[in-house]
Amino acid sequence: MSKKPSAGGKIQWTKMFRKLSPYTIRKGFRYMKHYGPKEFWIRLHERFEPEEVPYGPWYRAYIPTEETLETQRKQKFDYSPLISIAVPAYQTPVEFLRQMIESLIVQTYSNWELCIVNASPDNEEMQKVLAEYSAGDSRVRFCNLKENLGIAENTNRAFAMAKGEFVGLLDHDDLLAPNALYEIVKILQDHPQADALYTDEDKVTTELDEHFQPHLKPDFNLDLLRSNNYICHFFVVRKSIVEKAGGFRKEFDGAQDYDFIFRCTENAGEVLHVSEILYHWRTHKASTADNPASKMYAFEAGKRAIEAHLERTGTKGEVSHTQDLGFYRVKYPVQGKPLVSVIIPNKDEKETLQTCLEMLEKNTGYQNFEIIIVENNSTTDEIFRYYKELSRNRKIHLLRWGK
Repeated sequence: MSKKPSAGGKIQWTKMFRKLSPYTIRKGFRYMKHYGPKEFWIRLHERFEPEEVPYGPWYRAYIPTEETLETQRKQKFDYSPLISIAVPAYQTPVEFLRQMIESLIVQTYSNWELCIVNASPDNEEMQKVLAEYSAGDSRVRFCNLKENLGIAENTNRAFAMAKGEFVGLLDHDDLLAPNALYEIVKILQDHPQADALYTDEDKVTTELDEHFQPHLKPDFNLDLLRSNNYICHFFVVRKSIVEKAGGFRKEFDGAQDYDFIFRCTENAGEVLHVSEILYHWRTHKASTADNPASKMYAFEAGKRAIEAHLERTGTKGEVSHTQDLGFYRVKYPVQGKPLVSVIIPNKDEKETLQTCLEMLEKNTGYQNFEIIIVENNSTTDEIFRYYKELSRNRKIHLLRWGK
């Protein structure tokens, strides 16, 4: 049962609601319409619940010290591949553009190149910044397009510029941690044949004054990838795999990176997870609660990306949206009639066990199953008489758990 809010809690919520802008209130109504009153209230409460472990102090203690970074700069690897960072840029605020480029220049691993495709050639401020950095560092390269070709084709032009053995994807207003490429190359020392790698990430406010929402990812999990693009940033892939996969496809705009990651991992041998927060995704904190249906085209593109992946891999499955847009369910048809084992632990619970077995028989249309009862040191005669009765059923097996 939920507790009644304290007087202090009521005051805190009252102050919070007073600060809400009309825009935020409108978003709240859209959320309520999408999720319903009950689910909306749960999500709202979770959103304003204080973090169990505040991320800000943890992050400040977690990032490498300047001494550590200096040690990394002096490290000589046996295997030092050139890494090309592909950046499609369009009407990028020059402050963000500078910060993105600077995040490459301060990398502790130096064998990189930055390939920027500028799809806004009439933007004189961007031109000036790009020319300045390319003149100061030969690793910073850019080219101008005559017009904006869209995120997919702009990125493909950046891929075409790349000379590296590996290519990494970076958005034009995001940042890499200074040790990002070092950690990538470090793990490649023990896995030189790896074809694709991805890292953990977090979000950072527009002003770069607060990091939040860390995303600590699992190792490569195809089933999870089929339900959500958990890989996202920072994704680094061997250029030969990019060429084999075919780059970005504009028909998947909105989920072009999701489709690309599927095709790369399908063609990759080893896919590695670098369990370090090395990518900072710039976003306004309030934007994480925007209208969930405002980018329905992107969620539809994500669904089509999964369907295309299933078709390429010869996997039968029906893809559907979940209530949380951006997350999907793949329903796989049952192949043949595999045996299903139902395991039921029990101690002295004759009536409960009987109800469980009766419900299984009543509600299960599938017949190829067995029931394994794990007998956990029962003491009543009643349960042992019931076990003897059940022993006549060939589907039921009794397994005794010793003390």
